Amino acid sequence: MVEEKAPPTKQGLHGWKAAAAVFGCGTLAAFGVFGVLVGGASLFLDFTSSGIAAETGGSGDLPAEHIGEPRSSLEEGEMNVCEDNLDYLSSINTTRQDGGEDYVDTASGAEPEIEDAERVVRDDCLWTIIPSSNSAPWHFRFSYEAVIDAERGGSAEEVAAIRYEEVRSELSSELANVESEGKTDLGEKSYSVYGTGDQGQSVYIALIQTRSAVYQIRFDDQVDTSVGTVSENEFRNEARKIADFLGHGFEYWIPE
Repeated sequence: MVEEKAPPTKQGLHGWKAAAAVFGCGTLAAFGVFGVLVGGASLFLDFTSSGIAAETGGSGDLPAEHIGEPRSSLEEGEMNVCEDNLDYLSSINTTRQDGGEDYVDTASGAEPEIEDAERVVRDDCLWTIIPSSNSAPWHFRFSYEAVIDAERGGSAEEVAAIRYEEVRSELSSELANVESEGKTDLGEKSYSVYGTGDQGQSVYIALIQTRSAVYQIRFDDQVDTSVGTVSENEFRNEARKIADFLGHGFEYWIPE
């Protein structure tokens, strides 16, 4: 497992990393307890299997809201997946390449750009990733749109579902040649395409919806360092590590 990277110095607890304070473990990745879930720790299973409720007493007990129940609200800027989360996920080896300029929380006044959405948090960030199966790095692009509130009291998940279908219908057009595409098991609703890009590089794109968040994981083989065609299974294995982590996080951090 790749060692966790030291986060940059920030004032106080910021964004999703604040959840880690529940256990007093500052080295946990953002999403707090969900890093424990992905890492295979037994704490969550111990609590859920024994049916412990939020009102259980005792100084050592943790309320259920800290081990999986969605939060009731989200403050402006509190969800920033690219900055606060992916760089500290120890199951993948990544280096960020962009400057974070694409992050938007429309609570600050920006346009949602999704029909019937009132508040959206979105970002698009670029990385290099060294896969566990191959020493040659890939390009890794991650983007997400999380519908926090819908207009006129509507369902944020329904708005996100429409957005998911819009993106899914255009996904294959991003490849020069599509070798395979279809539904996957990377999330409660997910779809992927695999093939080659304009430069002949191997490309894999996974589109996933978790609650009212729609996000993409895209891998491109680097032509100048490639050691051969990257298989769809190799790409999917790395995507699964990211999707497992983010799936738990979006479940928790998107308000009900």
